[in-house]
Amino acid sequence: MYWYVDEASMEKPMVYLINHLVMFNTVEYQLTLLNDESQVIKLSNTAGRVLEELIRVHGGGETVPRATLFEKVWESQGLHPSNGNLNQQISLIRKALISLGLESTAIITLPKRGLKLNDHLIISPYDAQEIAPLPTVALIPAAGINETTSRPLATFFSVPTLFINSLVVIAMIITVLMIYFYFTINNKQPLFFFRKIDSCNIYTLRPITQSEQADFTLRVQHAMTGNIDHCDDQNIVLFSRTTVANPRVKEHINRRTFLAKCDRDSRGTLSGCQNFYFYNWGDQ
Repeated sequence: MYWYVDEASMEKPMVYLINHLVMFNTVEYQLTLLNDESQVIKLSNTAGRVLEELIRVHGGGETVPRATLFEKVWESQGLHPSNGNLNQQISLIRKALISLGLESTAIITLPKRGLKLNDHLIISPYDAQEIAPLPTVALIPAAGINETTSRPLATFFSVPTLFINSLVVIAMIITVLMIYFYFTINNKQPLFFFRKIDSCNIYTLRPITQSEQADFTLRVQHAMTGNIDHCDDQNIVLFSRTTVANPRVKEHINRRTFLAKCDRDSRGTLSGCQNFYFYNWGDQ
């Protein structure tokens, strides 16, 4: 379900909830984690107005032309716009959303057309009194909590949570088995050279199409940040990203990423792999 925000609703300051995870305050132009309000990122006024304008048309499948952003974000404030400045603001917004757990593809650039928020994002007006974060005590009964009150909430959330977690475990087991068969049993699972990033040769378990390469490069760089600093001539980096297609977990734990830095000898045998696992957690 997508929400469309009309112009009238933008006349007053609002708070929006993005993917049940991040709150965006149009008064202070702040991004905050829903369940951890200590995690706050303050956008510049310009970046905040850009994000606000993208949210305004989200849900209708529309693209915001650069000329529209220039007019409503810069010229309406008596400022002089430029493509370089707009690109810089989009980059800052992307980095902020990624640091709070959203995907790098949250904002999509369409050449010669403009920009838009990803249609898969769920954005809705947020009311802290009506849509308060679920407290931990509602899921885990504790001393002093009325058991009759907490049981319906625990019952309502436990079944889908168990189902989602089970799918994640299954996806993890499948990926680990694939890696085990390749590295230990040495079957004929091929590796595909993707490209060199920094000093590391990146390999994947499947060919990466031309249309995927830009986004895939960003995902590899994001996964390597803080985990793999550099590679020697004897190293390779293996990267895999899988998606659980079941629609019941589309907006929850539906993607899993595997990253490994391995040593490779002259015969091509891999050993001494340093493994990293990531999977996205949505609002449960």
